[in-house]
Amino acid sequence: MRKVKNQKVIQKLAKKSFKANGMRNRIATLAIALTTMLFTIIFTMGLGTAETLQQQTMRQAGGDSHGVLKNLTKKQYEKLRTHPSIKEEAPRILVADRINNPEFLKRHVEAFYYPEYHYPHCFTKIIDGKAPKKADEILMDEVSMELLGLKKEAGQQVTLKMQIRQNEEEIIDRTFTVTGVTKADPALNVGFVTVSKEYLKVHEKELSYQVKETGSSTGSIYMDVNFANSRGIQEKLNKMIKESGYSVKEGAKNYISSNANWAYISDGTEKDPMTFAAAGAGLLLILLTGYLIIYNIFRISVIRDIRYYGLLKTVGTTGRQVRRILRRQAFWMALVGIPAGLLCGFFVGKALVPKIIERSAYQAAEVAVSANPLIFIGAALFSFLTVLISTRKPAKIAAKVSPVEAVRYTEGAELGTTGKRGKKKSQAERQKKSTDGGKIWRMAWSNLSRSKGRTTVTVLSLSLAIVLLNSVFTVTSSFDMDVFLKKFVTTDLQIANARYFGIDQYYGGDSEEVKTENLSESFIEACEAQDGFEEGGRIYSSTRFGLMADSWEAPDYIPHDSKGYYRTYGAEKDYLRKDENGAYSTSTVLYGLEDFPLEQIDVYEGEEDLSVIKEKLKTGKYLIYSTSTDDNGKVEPKEMMHHSGDKVTLALPDGSRREFEILTVIKENYYGLTNRYGIEFCYYTVADVFKEMESEDFLMSYLLNVEDEKETAYGQFVEDYTITKEPLMGYESKQKWLDEFSGLKNLFVLVGGTLSVVIGVIGVLNFINSVLTNIVTRRKEFAMMESIGMTKKQLLQMLILEGIYYAVITIGVVLIFGTLFSATAIRALSDGLWFMRYHFVIWPMLAACPLLLILGVAVPYLAYAPQRKNSLVEEIRRNE
Repeated sequence: MRKVKNQKVIQKLAKKSFKANGMRNRIATLAIALTTMLFTIIFTMGLGTAETLQQQTMRQAGGDSHGVLKNLTKKQYEKLRTHPSIKEEAPRILVADRINNPEFLKRHVEAFYYPEYHYPHCFTKIIDGKAPKKADEILMDEVSMELLGLKKEAGQQVTLKMQIRQNEEEIIDRTFTVTGVTKADPALNVGFVTVSKEYLKVHEKELSYQVKETGSSTGSIYMDVNFANSRGIQEKLNKMIKESGYSVKEGAKNYISSNANWAYISDGTEKDPMTFAAAGAGLLLILLTGYLIIYNIFRISVIRDIRYYGLLKTVGTTGRQVRRILRRQAFWMALVGIPAGLLCGFFVGKALVPKIIERSAYQAAEVAVSANPLIFIGAALFSFLTVLISTRKPAKIAAKVSPVEAVRYTEGAELGTTGKRGKKKSQAERQKKSTDGGKIWRMAWSNLSRSKGRTTVTVLSLSLAIVLLNSVFTVTSSFDMDVFLKKFVTTDLQIANARYFGIDQYYGGDSEEVKTENLSESFIEACEAQDGFEEGGRIYSSTRFGLMADSWEAPDYIPHDSKGYYRTYGAEKDYLRKDENGAYSTSTVLYGLEDFPLEQIDVYEGEEDLSVIKEKLKTGKYLIYSTSTDDNGKVEPKEMMHHSGDKVTLALPDGSRREFEILTVIKENYYGLTNRYGIEFCYYTVADVFKEMESEDFLMSYLLNVEDEKETAYGQFVEDYTITKEPLMGYESKQKWLDEFSGLKNLFVLVGGTLSVVIGVIGVLNFINSVLTNIVTRRKEFAMMESIGMTKKQLLQMLILEGIYYAVITIGVVLIFGTLFSATAIRALSDGLWFMRYHFVIWPMLAACPLLLILGVAVPYLAYAPQRKNSLVEEIRRNE
């Protein structure tokens, strides 16, 4: 075949056809824009949230370096830093295990040295002043200075109470000049002090390497490293260590510990198929939504203009050229729709990201959604792919139609099937068996079934949004507030020393140290005297007890090796260590409960009657044992150290031994009834027995309930009290977790509702386009029906009935498919999340039914209104 240069002709034909389809172009462009908007929202939310969370996780991890090598000597550091795989490195040196100023009780402060070139990697931003140079100069964050009662200005002096090593009781008071004030991260309840290099020289002796002797990291070097990229960080660290002559095997003589920065998503997401599955499902949903409308628009357009394409075929236009004409038109619409969708979608997604972050563990984080090119490239590519897929079949139909088929085509006939599927029944033959075919309702139903493909696509696009919206409300209705709260809180309020709720926590391991971490009786008295108080009770706690190893017969399922019994944390083993007396003293904690907190226990095994439990505990011969649970609150059988009836012997603080029987096994109440350390052997007795064996100074916390109508005022009282009267005390309220729960529900509604609305608009556009095109392409048919006596009113009734049929079919599909989807997929999701209990919801689908019926009536009425003004003669002339 001879090749003819006809590019300009094809382009001219495409332009003429494009200009002749103004309504189609507008609807299709809007559809492409909305589809692009959906893709952009997903990409913006995904990348924006990931970027923010990664940044905040880096801050918690201490910096944005790829990895760190821990507890190095100077010699090890000098050897490792020369490895060729390292792109950038810096030493970080801890100069004191603790800063013990009482003002820092509620906000832990750490003291480090790292070189000035490494400040950006540690997110150290000086907002006033400059970096320290002398031994008595430091950087300090703004919040820490406020806690000390100082202005956020450089040049002031501060005195820090430094405990160089935790095993040393000596506290050194050192006065420094603050040469620079650094910005504090609102997402971290941690302050930072940065010393100069000169400080290391002046205090070289006290910063000697003592990791093996004392276990303290003070003076050792943490080497931060960056590689060329963040792929396979841990593997690179291990390779670097081995090639430098050291070992990565724990326990080896030349062992060096290292870990990858867990903030780097690229180092772990490839191992999380659920993340990819969720993202893939979202993209496929949008792809399907966009496909349904764009495909339907072009299919209807092709059917409407089928005679035009047939005429092109008669003058020699090939099928390939017809496809090119349609693709050019689609490209021009995408050229307008995609940029508009990218712009709108980015700003909508940018507005949603802060809402998502608020519901994460980083609600105080600064959210900055950058205009990442990947957002726009990804959304544009997916949108353009949707357009190409959607126009492929309509273009194929137009390309394959023969001139004869095009001239003889009537809506509902199969194109390209002449001579292949046998003789079609004539209209007269189809109506032979009908005795009431002239009724308007039957005519409307017959018209609807003439184009089953268009009807199916329109119904699906309308149904999709309603099913999605119903799913969103089903998910949120399945959120169980009681289950959620039970995991975190069992009473209205919990008060304790501020350390209990902070990083330092309450430990109860020393008779003197406990006086700085226990709850004050004056705080309890103030709470009990406050209007609205109902009931409460004290919880005592001490880790000065130890389970005698020879009194514990370990169950077979507890893992062990030649070194003893252990628990695993990732790849590391944490052994149950015996002290010199043969007791597991570092793995044992005893709690003493007054009546009210004792009533909060959840019995799993053994005696269940609370009154019997109280009486037997008072004898001093019995204990309650607490075992760990999973996220769903179910006991992990292989985590149980004891069963009801077991006999155990405890080593008491005074050195004596005492035998007990395990009366009851209860489920762990981590947030309400423990010191939040997760110790293996966790026992409970009543408060009086506890005080017989241990000092009443070991007062850990106090649980209380408040009258419902006075909770708000009571909460305000406790907040004010811990700020003005006893700032060393703290509290946690049920309201905090209620707010967390409500925020989580609102997030689902916000994000899911936004997607549902956009998809709903696309569905409505599809319906409007179908009705409009249906009316335009059937003008000749309507004129013929008028010529044989059918009135315009009857025609309008027929079109309205068609719209109502669309609505009724959609309602049926929605109710059937929505119910099935809810009972399968949503139920499975609910069963997989610990805070959800499946609850069937149908009201969003029912609420959409009248809206669909209104849409089914209003759209045909408004679309046919202009044509009602034309006379029969005008319509016949127009079609001629």
